[in-house]
Amino acid sequence: MSHQLFRNTYSPIPRLFRTNSLRGSHLRYHCQFCHATTMSNPFLTVEDLKLSFSLFCCVYGIGTLSMPGNYAKVGYGWATAALVFMAAVNIYGTLCISKVLLVAPKSVRTYSDLGEFCLGPVGRWLVLITHMLTCILVPIAFLVLGGIICTIMFPDSYEAETWIILMGLSLLPVCLIPTLKEGAFAAAAGALGTIIADFVALYLLVDNMSPIPSGVSTPSPDVNFDQIASVFGSLALAYGAGIVIPSLQREHSQPERMPRVIFFTLGMISVLFMAVAI
Repeated sequence: MSHQLFRNTYSPIPRLFRTNSLRGSHLRYHCQFCHATTMSNPFLTVEDLKLSFSLFCCVYGIGTLSMPGNYAKVGYGWATAALVFMAAVNIYGTLCISKVLLVAPKSVRTYSDLGEFCLGPVGRWLVLITHMLTCILVPIAFLVLGGIICTIMFPDSYEAETWIILMGLSLLPVCLIPTLKEGAFAAAAGALGTIIADFVALYLLVDNMSPIPSGVSTPSPDVNFDQIASVFGSLALAYGAGIVIPSLQREHSQPERMPRVIFFTLGMISVLFMAVAI
């Protein structure tokens, strides 16, 4: 008797959602629970957006200016395949770095620490050497590219070597900034300046292309090994977010959300690369 009374009166559904229909009550309770869960876990939080902006500023830079040249060198097929391949490789590699950091101890804070955590002292030296080579070779590539661009913009001024020296001296104070937080303004200024330059260049290009004269068509590209290697080199220069991931992820209060931030940010950058290139 008491058992039947308990079965008739007990219901696992809160009193607020009890109705005459038990199925309807369960459905309303389930919908309310799902809605609350969705609201408590948005796709990107404010902190996610801040780190996404920092990652965007670190990656999106002068490398975008080489995207149209890639299509001019090897054509639409090779350039699109190279861009999609490099985007997939960089997104996957950066996600792997983030997921390894999730299982690494709190003492792993730098890229070299991550190498030691994975492969011991040998891993630390391997990462340290490649990191140093990146820090040496990437600025050289940027300075050479900047020197060439300056000679084109100011043809009657200095030679490319002089522009390279002037650019290196002007960037030296920025290189002495010790942390990402202190250099956030410089990174943001560089990224925003690149976006403005891209929009201005695209506007001038599209405006001067219309109307297209009759008999004018896109020239066929000269596809060879040097051109293809140059395309992959410029794309490798345009990406390269893995170095800053340890520092950014350790600043996140919920590091398990970093893979989503990385996928969203690098995916958006890849779309912008494609838009600028085409």
